[in-house]
Amino acid sequence: MREVVAKIDLSETSVRDLNARLHGVASYTNDKEFSILNPNGAHAIAAGLTEALHVGIEGHVGYYCAGMNQEAIVEINGNAGTGVAENIESGEVRVHGNASQSAGASGQGGLVVIGG
Repeated sequence: MREVVAKIDLSETSVRDLNARLHGVASYTNDKEFSILNPNGAHAIAAGLTEALHVGIEGHVGYYCAGMNQEAIVEINGNAGTGVAENIESGEVRVHGNASQSAGASGQGGLVVIGG
């Protein structure tokens, strides 16, 4: 079982602030486990990650979640909108639900799994 370092509630934090925090994680730290709560269909959650993070998202996400992923493992415990994992380069994106069109579009590597 993974130990979650940080729980971030999107009913209290903006997606911009969330993504800034995820992008600000240094490669030399061990604080790489995140749980995102209450995404409520927000767009572009966990986009452009370049570090080996594990990001668990508890709920449904909107457009372009985990787009441009490099190295991170992003697990969505819900459904995903258009363009989930768009332009993935490496890492993994797992949707434990359904996904809309264009999942993994223009990806050049990595793994995308849609379980719904």
